[in-house]
Amino acid sequence: MNLAIHYYPTQNLVEYERNPRKNDDVVNRMCASIREFGFRIPIVAKSDGTVVDGHLRLKAARKLGMESIPVVLSDNLSDGQTKAFRLLANQSANWAKWDDDLLKVEIQELEDLELTLK
Repeated sequence: MNLAIHYYPTQNLVEYERNPRKNDDVVNRMCASIREFGFRIPIVAKSDGTVVDGHLRLKAARKLGMESIPVVLSDNLSDGQTKAFRLLANQSANWAKWDDDLLKVEIQELEDLELTLK
């Protein structure tokens, strides 16, 4: 399956009203990330604009005054699949463990380059 990137006006995207993820306290961190690296991870949404994944990125984009952002549509998912994907997308990063030694090396190299993850 090939993914098509669409650009939606941020005003046309609607946050899922029952999003269990609370992220208002980290919007500024996401803003800093987008300023540094650009908007690299598209929002996943239904064609009606309902966000499936990417609520934090959407909030940051709005705060930064971005008029449109990349979106991947998920209309091919059933309602049940959409619910499952919404939760999965927010939990999958927690499944893996860090290799602390390699992580220290990566962080040190960033510090040497005077880059931070804050």
